Amino acid sequence: MEKPQSPPRKISLEKVVTTSFLMNISDLIVNTTIGVLSGSVTMFAQALEGGADLISSGLILIGVKRSKQPADKLHPYGYGRELYFWTFLSGLVIFSITATLSIFWGIQRFLHPEPIDNLGLTYFALTLALFTNGYSLSLSYKRLLGQKKVTDLWRIFQHSALIETKTTFVIDLMGTIASILGLVSLLIYGFSGDYRFDGIGAIATGVILGFFALVLLRGAKALLVGQSASPEIEAKIRDAALAFRHVQDVLDLRTILLGT
Repeated sequence: MEKPQSPPRKISLEKVVTTSFLMNISDLIVNTTIGVLSGSVTMFAQALEGGADLISSGLILIGVKRSKQPADKLHPYGYGRELYFWTFLSGLVIFSITATLSIFWGIQRFLHPEPIDNLGLTYFALTLALFTNGYSLSLSYKRLLGQKKVTDLWRIFQHSALIETKTTFVIDLMGTIASILGLVSLLIYGFSGDYRFDGIGAIATGVILGFFALVLLRGAKALLVGQSASPEIEAKIRDAALAFRHVQDVLDLRTILLGT
């Protein structure tokens, strides 16, 4: 007789955020070093992206810690929503500083192209960043999705209260895509000899950073203003109320997320 399969172990919040934080430290060190050795603005853009991810992950870690403070007289519903504030800050840093500098450097290099030294090192660094960001992405993906189907990802992403997991998911997805774009642009540079592709890689990285920063800001703003619970949770509340025999109907229901 076969033993029943045990449900998959749930990935903890601390593991997701801490792994993303440590991987970002690695990316920042490697990409900065290779950027100095090669002179590639694409690598400097990758280093900026790693620095932004590191700052964002650090802010999320601060938010997670502060949001766990017990309720008090000044904050009777606890400090859960403080996590939304730190998430908003992380998106603001990425959009206002990192994305802008990446695009600016990329445009400058595109207009004034220069050759890259140690091109092989840039391939190594970008491949390494692809794997490290990919691993972190897999953890946040598994925690966000749980046992649900892949097709439910977008719906879960829109309504889930796991803002810290969604943030690390976006950060790691941003790093993965930026690594792919940087690698492709430098591979084209290596084959074509066109120096401008180094600048194009930096511009593409900056655009990706800006797009995902807006996604983070939009989600954090909705939670700060007072986003309602997901339709599934509201349906469970309605069913619970209707389970009482004296309740005939639920005429109105208002919810607000106070934390994860």
